[in-house]
Amino acid sequence: MLQKKSCFNSRSLFALIFCYFFSQQITAQSLSANSYIITYAPLAQSLSAKTGIPSSIILGIALIESGHGSGENCKMLRNHFGIKGKNHLPEQGINYKSAYRSYLSDEASFGHFCTIIKRKKYYPLLKENKDFKVWLSTMNKSYYSSAGIVWVNKILYAIKRHHLNKFDLPQQQLDGSPKMNWMHA
Repeated sequence: MLQKKSCFNSRSLFALIFCYFFSQQITAQSLSANSYIITYAPLAQSLSAKTGIPSSIILGIALIESGHGSGENCKMLRNHFGIKGKNHLPEQGINYKSAYRSYLSDEASFGHFCTIIKRKKYYPLLKENKDFKVWLSTMNKSYYSSAGIVWVNKILYAIKRHHLNKFDLPQQQLDGSPKMNWMHA
């Protein structure tokens, strides 16, 4: 007598379970990214209006460098951009050593990033230019990130995947922008 073979063997069952958990992980990451974007888009738009740096550039870099806000440097230091410098955690008795700068607030981190960009030689040429590809290419040519084209591709992917360039359009302005207290941080 012939035995019926089950359509699910151990490999296919494993593959099915893997796909389920992988899809759940992707959904969780998207929710994390979406939550981060909703939280910080008004701040990026406010800074963009003041500096001429596209919101998509500000948000894209922050999204990647902070790990959607879940990175240790973001959580411990409020550093959303991977900016190196002095931090004060050891002085506060917190045992976390890092070469990255600490900020008093998220707004201070975003504001300092824009201040750094405004000091670059390319800034006057790109100010008010909303083409994020031109910004990233120019930033890469000036060695903004030591990761080079890998960094550019990560930021480009984030901008395109999450449609961050929609925040560069005036009709997409969001209400409720956080207060701008980064000048004295």
